[in-house]
Amino acid sequence: MFGQLTENDFNSPHRDGTRTLEDCMRSEGVDIQTLKNGTKLLDASLMAYWLELHIEQGPILISRDKPVGIVTGIRGNHRHRRVVCYGEAAHSGAVPRWLRHDAVLAMADLMVRIDEHWRVLLEWGEDLVVTTRIVETNAKEHAVSRVPGEVSFALEYRSQDLKTLKSFETLIQSECEQVSNKRGVRFDLGVSSLTQPATMSSEMILLLQSVCESQSVSHEVMASGAGHDSSVFANVGIPSGMVFVRNDKGSHNPDEAMEYSDFFLAAKVLGGAMLAIANDKAEDC
Repeated sequence: MFGQLTENDFNSPHRDGTRTLEDCMRSEGVDIQTLKNGTKLLDASLMAYWLELHIEQGPILISRDKPVGIVTGIRGNHRHRRVVCYGEAAHSGAVPRWLRHDAVLAMADLMVRIDEHWRVLLEWGEDLVVTTRIVETNAKEHAVSRVPGEVSFALEYRSQDLKTLKSFETLIQSECEQVSNKRGVRFDLGVSSLTQPATMSSEMILLLQSVCESQSVSHEVMASGAGHDSSVFANVGIPSGMVFVRNDKGSHNPDEAMEYSDFFLAAKVLGGAMLAIANDKAEDC
């Protein structure tokens, strides 16, 4: 939308390795060359504000027993969609521990180290969340009597501080090297993508708080751990604000549940903010 896609973005592969983002976009009829030229499809200067309503994707509003959240900022994230650890396949009974290059144990070793760094950084007051998922060994090589020679997984870490994201990336590279030397394996971190953190407009935060107070809506002022469209608009200089709706079990959970009464309260807050902005603009005219 704002001409920010890079060549690395276009070449980023689907995790199944069959198609790139460019392939997928072309198949849907997207004018790729226009995007590659960096052409902006929307002029940010034409937008006075951006407001977004969304369910909270975590448990804070539920735990605080408040129906509405006013978002102060959005965590950025660094994603490695497919990390591969290459070890050496071997017979499970014939190879002793000291001669093994077990890819799964190497991955587990790396994850324990990363988790410990995460714990320490939290104690130091850093904002950080780390997630490992989609762990897979090669199904064609599965056997009870085989030492795994390869394992792949996804790795993601998020923070409201760009410096933390970058320094944690360096730390992960260092730990990969340490585990590789210790266990005789090799890590390929693959192509990574970085989404920068975003800060909501202080003007929008105050306005949304004021609307909540005028409407007697119990609310929580909070940061967002999940990514949202608002971060894109905020990071191109458009004053942005965001309202969360309480949602039991957060999101990405089959048992998540939102009460319509909470949704209507949040929508009323959003509408009140939009009306206040419109009235201010009318007075300026």
